[in-house]
Amino acid sequence: MALSHIFFASICACVVTAQVPIPKRKLGFIYGDVKGLTPVNIDAFLGPLCPDSKLCFPTLLQLADHYGPEVLTLRMHMFPLPYHRNSFLVAMGSHVVDNMINSSQAVYNWTGSVYDKIESLSNTATKAMSEIQIISKLSDIAGGLGLLKSAFVQKMADPNIDEDARVGWKYTCTRGISGTPMFTVNDVIVSADASWGLEEWRKVIDPLLGDNASPDLGRLHSTGCKIGTTKCEYLPGKIECCTKGEACIPNVGCRC
Repeated sequence: MALSHIFFASICACVVTAQVPIPKRKLGFIYGDVKGLTPVNIDAFLGPLCPDSKLCFPTLLQLADHYGPEVLTLRMHMFPLPYHRNSFLVAMGSHVVDNMINSSQAVYNWTGSVYDKIESLSNTATKAMSEIQIISKLSDIAGGLGLLKSAFVQKMADPNIDEDARVGWKYTCTRGISGTPMFTVNDVIVSADASWGLEEWRKVIDPLLGDNASPDLGRLHSTGCKIGTTKCEYLPGKIECCTKGEACIPNVGCRC
């Protein structure tokens, strides 16, 4: 009996230890001047030093600008991948910049600047460098945003910054994110590709907006289904033919 109690207590202790810390606010960095709830919410989970994340980053900004802050909220999450050695430090730097610059654009400027120098922060380029030297390189990037390099370095040692980056990583894991870039639209994971441009994204988003969608969406589609069925391009390049009674559901396909 005593052994069973010890075993049960051990399980409970593991469960308590595994609890993800509850953040003080909704996580992620919002792009632009969003003031309220929007009909479309995109969460982009990006790797701080991931080449594919760098590829899609400009398109995400273009997408947010295309629909505007009244229609679309873009929320960026930093998900540092363990095989990119310096990525957690870059994620910490995102929180430093967000903490020190009172602008919703600041972290996006930081991210763009890091991606511009992604090769110099790669494993190969920094294999002989210490963590202190990496932080010094990041302070140069922060200096380009108007921050004092010494203040940036000092803030990188703040345990609260370290904790913010950790909580963000743990939260992302709970969302089922396993790599970067990955995306959710209105909290549903979308099989988007890093190479997607604005038009591919519009094929996912415009159907969600109904009558408020861009008027030229129909020109993006072509025929090809049998008579009596309706073409359903539920994702760019993903097509099904819906029969009578089925609805074309974005990100899913034809469903009753």
